[in-house]
Amino acid sequence: MRLRLLRSVFKLLLGFLAIAFAAILIVSYAPNTVRSGLAYFGKEAIIQSKKLAPPLLANRAVGTCEWLKQNWSDEDRAWVHNASQGTATFPIPYAWFQKLERPEFSPFSLVASRPLISDPNYLERLGFIAPNKSCDPEAGAAAPEGYGVLPVGFAVLKGGTDPTTGERFEDGLGLTCAACHTGRIFYQAKELRIDGAPAMIDIANLERIIGLSVCYTKMFPWRRHRLADALLDERPELVGAARTKEQEAIESRLSRICEESVFGKMRKEAAILDRRKQVHSEEGFGRLDALNRIGNQVFHENLADSANGYKPSVSLDEGGISPAALDANFAAHTAPVSFPPIWDVPHFTWAQYDASISNSAIRNIGEAMGVSAKIKMTEPGNSSHALFSSTVDVKAIDKIETLLKGSQSPFAGKIGFKGLQAPDWEDAASRFPGDNNWNIDPEKIAAGRELYKGLCFECHNSPPRDITIPMEDPTSFWSRSNWMQVGNEALFEVVQKPVDVIGTDPEQARILTERTLSIPAYLGLDTKGFLARCGLQPDATLEKSYAVGLMAAVEKLRDQWIADEERLVGKPMSEDDKNAIIGSLSNCPNSRVFELVRAFTEDQKPGFVYKIKPHYRARPLNGVWATAPYLHNGSVPTLDDLLLPQDDRPKAFCVGPAEFDTERVGLTVKTSSSIDDLECEVGMTQFDVSERGNSNRGHSFEGDGKNMPAGVIGRVLSSRDRENLIAYLKTL
Repeated sequence: MRLRLLRSVFKLLLGFLAIAFAAILIVSYAPNTVRSGLAYFGKEAIIQSKKLAPPLLANRAVGTCEWLKQNWSDEDRAWVHNASQGTATFPIPYAWFQKLERPEFSPFSLVASRPLISDPNYLERLGFIAPNKSCDPEAGAAAPEGYGVLPVGFAVLKGGTDPTTGERFEDGLGLTCAACHTGRIFYQAKELRIDGAPAMIDIANLERIIGLSVCYTKMFPWRRHRLADALLDERPELVGAARTKEQEAIESRLSRICEESVFGKMRKEAAILDRRKQVHSEEGFGRLDALNRIGNQVFHENLADSANGYKPSVSLDEGGISPAALDANFAAHTAPVSFPPIWDVPHFTWAQYDASISNSAIRNIGEAMGVSAKIKMTEPGNSSHALFSSTVDVKAIDKIETLLKGSQSPFAGKIGFKGLQAPDWEDAASRFPGDNNWNIDPEKIAAGRELYKGLCFECHNSPPRDITIPMEDPTSFWSRSNWMQVGNEALFEVVQKPVDVIGTDPEQARILTERTLSIPAYLGLDTKGFLARCGLQPDATLEKSYAVGLMAAVEKLRDQWIADEERLVGKPMSEDDKNAIIGSLSNCPNSRVFELVRAFTEDQKPGFVYKIKPHYRARPLNGVWATAPYLHNGSVPTLDDLLLPQDDRPKAFCVGPAEFDTERVGLTVKTSSSIDDLECEVGMTQFDVSERGNSNRGHSFEGDGKNMPAGVIGRVLSSRDRENLIAYLKTL
């Protein structure tokens, strides 16, 4: 009897083991199937499915790669690719990043380690540009740490004193400008790399993979021990009890990062969105909701205590804000946009798609704040570091801006941009000798130029590189009537159009015009005084505006950096150096967007109010051929699609690193009239224009060009018209 019972128990155990082993095999080799299956079991199952690694692209076979000529030296290009801005984007030390295993399940991981997340070829599957000795520029002596090892845009933050805690921190890892603003074109087994172009990367899935790698390592003892051993083997001085103590410290920190910075953060954000019945719009390849992310980082995460369920670090009694107010500072990602090309941007009066920032230092420092620089925004009574002390490297940021802009004015000497230049179609074509697909018919160029003058000139002005237009011609891009002089800077006056006129997706323009904040009093961000310095009248709504709050916060950090730098060197910064950092342009809201108009008060007395009128900024189209997908939100895969009537554009398409289409100019990807009928390669993003922030409407060519409704900017174009206009756009 007992023997029979033991046999039954043994069989039952074998059955459980078989089921468990089968489950491990399924999760190991068919994670996409598991993820899809969990989606049928409701919201909680969907949340749990996010604890599986996302599907990735297959490794791409590329024969050779080349960098296009864009007026940067090899040394400068190499430095920009991995120079740190002072950010710690990922919640782990750099040494951990080098040793962490990929978040993959395998029945063999008990005895054999998984490949590492730091493998550049693995990160290539997320679109990041891996080092390639056959084509990468010679770095010289000034190469930053990580050059030739890390992908383009990954940067090592050197260890130092953490301004948020006053304690030492190890080398960290962050993203820098080049991650999002270095593009490439794939064509017939060759890869052309382009500085300043939109990157086709998937940042959200990179964050997810690193977070899951940390948590898988915490969850499984064999992975945990392998990480600790890999880290401690590089410290041979630690033996016996000292090594054991350090191993325990690593495991404790691993647990804390997983529970607070990964799963704790995920649960908190999901709870906030669930209460509002909101979801994030998918960013996917080539896009990021940068403005909302910056606000979430600065005014939610930086003010929260991750060890206490992301409640405010400073209580109401101490001058902080309530938990409800802090939660309200968190915004859903509703407006993912394509990474914009950044050549020429330092010469524009307004940057960002929504023409929201004119001051270059504010633009660049704000970006670094949003990519998780360490910033002291809590513990106001702790005098070890002043509020807004940070790891932001303003000197490096200023150097990057100078390389983009050039050391001289465009009007000094030979007229033209002196910094990073837009990619040239002929330069790209020269890399494919004998390939007629890169040839452009001169007659089509001439016909396209006339179409451009009639349809595109009003917003995009004359192209900077069209040599058929004399520079002294009033219609020339280089006519001084198109430029304004501010101090020593010559700035091109970009055209701005109301969103309701151009008709493109409004979500990005709504962020800085509609999002509001609760700002703790202890931060000292005097938004009323800020408005007064900008010559704006007091306005209760504007004082709570995210636009004003962010501008004030970035300015505060910039000024604190100057004070910290002066204290470090023991003398005041020269006025020239200070002015170079601060810049010539003001840090104020756009008066076209926040327009002061006459109105009557509640008691019918005449007065003034601010009327919010969101705008989008047009830019010169030099290099436009290398910036697909099109429109600010990346909702149109090719230039040819963009020139179609809006109803005829693809309703769904695949997005990711794809073969370049030289004829239609853009991505060679699958398209569909419905997302339900779209099948993409594993790892590609499925773009659905019906989702929030994804509209492909507006900027449309349709009808006869008369009595055009909002969103229509010109007459319908025949296929010949589109061919001719595209031929001209290739030359810009």
